[in-house]
Amino acid sequence: MQKLENIRVLITGVGIKPVRHIFRDIVTNESSHTPVIHNGDEYKANLGASTAFSCAEAGAIVHLVARSGKNLKIVKDWITRSIPRAKVEISTIDLLDKQETEIKLASVSNDIPLYWVQSLGLGAGTVKIRDNNPYLKIDEVSEEFIDAELSVLKSTYMTLQALLPRFRKQAETRICIVSSMSGIRSFVSGSVHNSAKGAISRFANAISLELAPEKIYVSNIRPGGCDTGLYDENIVKSRIAKIRESFGFGSDPDDIRLMPPSSVGKAIVNILSSDGHITSVNIVALSISRKASINY
Repeated sequence: MQKLENIRVLITGVGIKPVRHIFRDIVTNESSHTPVIHNGDEYKANLGASTAFSCAEAGAIVHLVARSGKNLKIVKDWITRSIPRAKVEISTIDLLDKQETEIKLASVSNDIPLYWVQSLGLGAGTVKIRDNNPYLKIDEVSEEFIDAELSVLKSTYMTLQALLPRFRKQAETRICIVSSMSGIRSFVSGSVHNSAKGAISRFANAISLELAPEKIYVSNIRPGGCDTGLYDENIVKSRIAKIRESFGFGSDPDDIRLMPPSSVGKAIVNILSSDGHITSVNIVALSISRKASINY
């Protein structure tokens, strides 16, 4: 029996980005992103897309949610071509629209238990910001940017409220909230981004304590440095280089150490299928290669 057989996994925040830069493993020289090929074009899978692939590979029915129906169809095609037995469902939902969220999530089949992976964020394209750059100096921050970053917390909260009645009827539920190492590891040009990710991380820990007595087990997933396409922009690369330099690392913007999102997807499969409740996980790229170091 596969790890997630007879489980449906709802994954919110599924997305892809066009490949604009290739980061390479310093040991193998292989690219560090998880590639999605569609009609001859190559994209970078985000954490939600990679998690969907890993869950489908582990036998789950995956139900993918995003605002872009086009991207969802590309991800579905990628998964079903790669895993012939995969069962993939898709829903386009604006998770900041409470009524739409409640109606569409209520229509998800209840024939088998439902788990939830929340991976909304910049890699999903959910938050729209200038130059796709969340690493802003204090003087560059606008009210619109603050609202955009914090909208992830709002949509996460509304999605949880919509799903809770169903979760409470299940014998057991597993939830993974993907936040970020940015929520616990501060850096220059990160005042708002660190704050927003910290809010998601604290939210996950707090609801974990509140919901565990109801056999709803929440895990806080904190990846740091995934090659989702976010770092492809020159302005983002230059800011990351400055951040690395402030910690005593090299300042070459093309020598950023990243891990493939598939590393996070595989870790989430292990968490969803674990005999125990894994409350939090830190996942970072190894310093000698772009494989992941996972700290449960």
